[in-house]
Amino acid sequence: MDRAQIRFNVLRNALYHTSRRLTFDRWNRWFNFLVIVLGATAVTDWLKGVGIEMSQSVFGVAVAAVGAASLVFDFGGKARDHQSLQRDYYNLLAEIEEKIDPTEQDLAAWYSKMIRIAGGEPPTLRALDAKAYNDAIGATEYYEPDQRLYIPWHHRIFGMVWAFEGYDYKKLHELSGHANIGLRP
Repeated sequence: MDRAQIRFNVLRNALYHTSRRLTFDRWNRWFNFLVIVLGATAVTDWLKGVGIEMSQSVFGVAVAAVGAASLVFDFGGKARDHQSLQRDYYNLLAEIEEKIDPTEQDLAAWYSKMIRIAGGEPPTLRALDAKAYNDAIGATEYYEPDQRLYIPWHHRIFGMVWAFEGYDYKKLHELSGHANIGLRP
């Protein structure tokens, strides 16, 4: 791999983990918010005031369910894992940028560091990785826009929870011969 390819892949991985960190942080905040709000007995009194009758046991079950989901899925812990990986990739990107005239040894060292970091990653969600690939193309301008990957609409929706393992994401230029008017990366 040359410098541009390594830089591109390191940036793509950093963008992927930034996205995952932000998602897990957001989920963690919402689940914590719901535990607090649903746990307040004043909510049942307020709902009665606006004409909605619900027992406190319904809210107790909701608090238990949301709190259990928050503990089991550990959104905050996952966010920190992705933050650490994001930091590692950006540190490697900074190291690549420091070297004005890299040698073959530098390239090999950077590539091996990228592989070592990747070895500590949780399983990759391929639709989100494809989006990070497209974002890296936009950020670096190493490649033409038609090198972006086409991500089907259902992968955009379910990509945060479904891995889509084995799916072959095609580049836009590979699809241009077909009747795919209006494709968006």
